[in-house]
Amino acid sequence: MEDMMARKDHNLMKRNDVWYLSIKMKGLRIIRSLSTESVLEARERRDELIQKIQAQGVTSCPETIDQSNRLFGEIAIEWSKIIETEVKASTMQDYRDSMNSYVLPRFGNRAIGQISYVEIKKFVSELTCSAKRKNNILVPMRSVFKMAFIEGIMDRNPMDRIRNLKTDKPDIFPLSMEQVTLFLDKVNARYRVFFVVAFFTGMRFGEMAALKWKNVDFKLGVIKVRETRVKDIEGRPKTKKSVRDVNMMPPVSEVLIDAKSKATGKSDYVFLNQYGKPLKPMPVNFHIWKPALKEAGLEPRSLYQTRHTFATLMLDAGEHPGWVQKMMGHETMQMIYERYYSYIKNYERDEGAAFMTNVYGPSKKGSHPAEIAA
Repeated sequence: MEDMMARKDHNLMKRNDVWYLSIKMKGLRIIRSLSTESVLEARERRDELIQKIQAQGVTSCPETIDQSNRLFGEIAIEWSKIIETEVKASTMQDYRDSMNSYVLPRFGNRAIGQISYVEIKKFVSELTCSAKRKNNILVPMRSVFKMAFIEGIMDRNPMDRIRNLKTDKPDIFPLSMEQVTLFLDKVNARYRVFFVVAFFTGMRFGEMAALKWKNVDFKLGVIKVRETRVKDIEGRPKTKKSVRDVNMMPPVSEVLIDAKSKATGKSDYVFLNQYGKPLKPMPVNFHIWKPALKEAGLEPRSLYQTRHTFATLMLDAGEHPGWVQKMMGHETMQMIYERYYSYIKNYERDEGAAFMTNVYGPSKKGSHPAEIAA
């Protein structure tokens, strides 16, 4: 019985649930997708394709043209038309940047079947960007090669053995409550509300840049995170947990109520630059964040540290790690424990009460940090 089934399925192979014709005729290995997951349809299409090849001749039939000689760039264009319907616009933009800036200049005019594992390894080693950026560049490359392999354009995938580079997690370099107060005293007044919200909600920059007044619910006391803004493109946040309601503690609700009362109503966005446009990370980082740190006498650090500052302040105050996870939009508690374990105390309660009682309140009653230092 097994021998009979084997004879019925000769010259057939399966990849990712799709059946392929795999046959050698006149010294030429022919691998073509039969575009079906049904073995019965695959058998019929195999027989029809073999008859067509035999009738037209191995060297004349279009189906026997050596697809491995197709250019990588040509296949990449086909891939982009398919993948852009499956990923977020901001993700697709990053793929385009990676392909146009790095991959296509190197491999665009090369036959995809001639690109070797060694060439790809050399390409990666010669990139001058960070390990994280290199890994991001490899993502669309892998996708193009995978599509070519599944489609039968090539009988091997050199990317299968290309591994991501190890990346070091950036150091956590948060501000203390005293440093937050000093920073807020020195930062450009236009951006003070932005940084109060950043420090005391843990929201990501893109989430804040996309925040609209309709998603600030003063009645419920929450900010509804429903969108993010990356490279001027707005879309849904990156994970399910990122779509969340963020509690507004008193310092946040107070500054937002004041900002709302002063808003002209000409824009739906909560945070705007001096030109009335949504915020972008690079200008805020270089023209607002870094100068304010310097003015406050604080060491330079990345803008992302506002998020780490929120986590460490809350955990150090005794807030529940689960509440901190929810506020930050992490998928699991693992990130909280891995990154902030040393800050976790025997928590008392959640929802910001411990922070307000143990940290924020005392910081307002005491002297200015600069006066303490003096």
